[in-house]
Amino acid sequence: VARQFAERTMQNLYEYATSYAKSPDATMGLLGSNAPVQVLPVKAFDDWFQSFLRKVQRDPAVVIQ
Repeated sequence: VARQFAERTMQNLYEYATSYAKSPDATMGLLGSNAPVQVLPVKAFDDWFQSFLRKVQRDPAVVIQ
């Protein structure tokens, strides 16, 4: 049960966070444009985490569903 919860949670986080991924551009400082990386805003993780906490507070059983 714990493993399934962890896998579902991480999959959900991955999908949510990567939906915000973007290629760096010249406004991002040292990375420059055309770098072979993607960047994720920290706010995406914060928003996901706050949403997760609200769901757990509303229904603690969500962690075992």
